[in-house]
This record gives sequence, structure tokens and C-alpha cells, in this order.
Amino acid sequence: MKRLLIYKLRAGALQFTVFISVIIAILLAGVLLLAYTHRFFIEQSKAIVENIQLSDSGMAALLGEVSAGTDTLSIAVPNAREEQLLTVHLSHWGLFELGYIKTTHRQKEFVKCSLLGSSIKTKNRPALYLNETFKPLAVVGETRIEGDAYLPEQGIRPGNISGYSYYGTEMIFSTIKKSTTDLPKLKYDYNKELDYYISIYEPENEQEYIPVNVGAKTINSFKQPVKGYYSPETIVLEAVSIQGNIIIRSAEKIIVRKTATLKDIILAAPVIIIEDNVQGNFQAIANTTIKVGKNCSLSYPSALVLLKKETTAIQQPDQFLNKISIDQSTIIRGSVCYLTKVPESDYKVNILINKFSSVEGEIYCVGNLELRGNVSGTVYTNQFLTNDSGSVFVNHLYNARIISTKLPEAFGGLLLDHESKSVMKWLY
Repeated sequence: MKRLLIYKLRAGALQFTVFISVIIAILLAGVLLLAYTHRFFIEQSKAIVENIQLSDSGMAALLGEVSAGTDTLSIAVPNAREEQLLTVHLSHWGLFELGYIKTTHRQKEFVKCSLLGSSIKTKNRPALYLNETFKPLAVVGETRIEGDAYLPEQGIRPGNISGYSYYGTEMIFSTIKKSTTDLPKLKYDYNKELDYYISIYEPENEQEYIPVNVGAKTINSFKQPVKGYYSPETIVLEAVSIQGNIIIRSAEKIIVRKTATLKDIILAAPVIIIEDNVQGNFQAIANTTIKVGKNCSLSYPSALVLLKKETTAIQQPDQFLNKISIDQSTIIRGSVCYLTKVPESDYKVNILINKFSSVEGEIYCVGNLELRGNVSGTVYTNQFLTNDSGSVFVNHLYNARIISTKLPEAFGGLLLDHESKSVMKWLY
């Protein structure tokens, strides 16, 4: 009996054993939980990365899409994860296309938006496309054309204006090709598509309206529904900051002052006045007049688009009717377009680029273009006019420079028929 008492354990030992067992169980559970959590986050990270990579497939689909529409498309994804979806939507955003891509995996979403335009390789980009009007192109003064030129059958010759002749060594610094009676075809009927912004658009409810009074600041993501502002009277944009998926429309006139900060938005009105020293990035769509002042800088991808309206109640000086006028020392990086045909007997200027001003991009003029400045890119026009000493000189270029090779390869511009598309800008 005494020997048995020698091997008797104290009660505290059992408590210690149970405590050690609990600690070991907690540690094992922690290790299992850590391993599960680590694996979970690895799978989540892989899903997020695959969502981002999958959006590239969506972008490829949008770049191959023939035309914009109202439908959102679901795209089949080979070897996709369970519950992984890819949806895309292609719509109009002014002169360009707006691509919307959303990839989802369970509760995870990835959305990105982009602005799309035509992509032309530098070696294929012409400097000039002048319609066949059976009149030769005459170059005068310091005019210089670098890049392929599509010209009427009569070709090119030196000209003379007010005693000034042509001072260059060659008239075209590249190849001359034969043009036709029509400019390269645009992808859409823009007279129809863009009239929506000028004549129809209006926010549907109070939540869609934004303030435009002095001091207002608004940002609206392109991942959200469009917002905007409409007034039947003149809108003056002064000391405001407006950015994103926003349309501002006036039934009368929009005036942009140098204190306004505008980015990626659309302005639409019969008359749009951009005062001196304005800087920004926007599309201006009008059907009577667009007037740009001195020393302005509109960054890429901006656009000035005029659709001619035959009758209007708005009275403007004759020299500004049905005209885009760009004053001296202004830079436009993007597209300048006049999109309505004019009668052959009409010798009024529809786009005027004054001296010391430049367009880095494209000019597309179905009417008459007076070019006194510089173009780094391409000019498409029905015919040139030059007003000097009280006379109008048809198909004369006076001290103008058109150089296609200066335009960056990544430039995306007007949506031309049968041309491939590229991402102009990633949106937010």
C-alpha cells in the first residue's frame, strides 16, 4: 500500500496536461487557419489578376466591334473560373467611341473605360487629302507639305498672292497620289449622331444635374451614368472645375472663360465661344459657330465639331456664321471638323486656322478651309481658300505647313471607315 502512494500524481499535474493540450490544439487550429487564409488570399489575388487580364480580351473585342450601340454584350471566356463573367459596352462619346469593360468573379469586380479612335500608322498617314474639284493646288510663300498628298488630277504648282511667290525647293516632300471627289468616309453619320448633343440631351432628373455656377467643382466617373446641365439660355463657364462623364448643353450659347477648368466633358450649343487663354481638354459641338480666342491650349484628345444649320434665330456677324475660327497662337491637340457639305458656288471659309496657330492631329473639312498656321498630322478638305488683299484665292496655301510625320504613332483620331481602332485615352 505504501508503494502505491509513492506513485500517486498530484491533481495539478492533470490541469497542466489539459492546459498543454489546449495550447497545442489552439496552435494547430491557428496553423490550419493561417494556411486556409493564405490559400484564400492567393486564390483571391489570382482571381483579381485574371479579372484584370480578362479585361484585355474585352478591349480586343471592343476594338473589333463594328459600331457602337445600346446593348451590353456578354463575351464567352474559354477556361473561365466558376462565376467569372466578362461584359462589354460600346457607345458614342461625342466624336469618338467610349468603351466600357467589366469583369466579375463572385463578389469581385474590375471595371475600366477608354476612349477609342482610328489608328493609322505613320507610314500610311497622308499629310493632305484634297478633293478632286478639277482645280490644282497652288503653294505660296513658305508653305511646306511633308508626307503623301492626295491631289486633284491637275496636281500642284507654285502660285502668287500679292506679289509673293513660292520659296520652297520642292512643292511636295513625298509622293503625290490621285484623290477622288469625296473625302475618306467617316464611320458614322455624325450629322445625325452629334445632333443628339445639340438638340436633344437634357438631364432626366435632379440627381443628374450638376452645378455650373462660379466656384462649382464636379467630377463624375465614366463608370457612373452621365450627368450634365441644360439651359435654354446662355451658359457662362467661369471659375468652375468640371471633369468626367458630363454633358453641358445650351439652346443658345456657351462661353468658356480662362478661369474654367474643363476635362473630358462635352459642350453642346448652337454657338460656342472659347475666350483667350483657355486651357483644357473637351469636345465642343455646335451647329452655327465655334470661335476660339488667342493663346488657347486644348490638350489631346480635344475636338471642335461644327454641323451647319441652315436657319437659326441667333444673330452673329457674317464672318462667323457656319464657321470654326481659331485665332492666333492657339494650339489644338485633337480633331477639328466641319461636317456639312457646301454648294460649289459658296466661297465662304468654314474653318479658319490663323497664323501662329497649330493643330496637332487632324482637320476634316467637307467645306472650305483657310489654313494660315501649322498642322502636325493630316488635313482632309474639299478645297482651300485664302483671303488676301480683298480677293479670294481658291486652292491656294499661303505660308502653311502640313507635316504628317510629326504626329505620334499612338495618336488616335477621327473614326474613319475601314480603319483599325486604338485606345486614345484610359478613363476613370
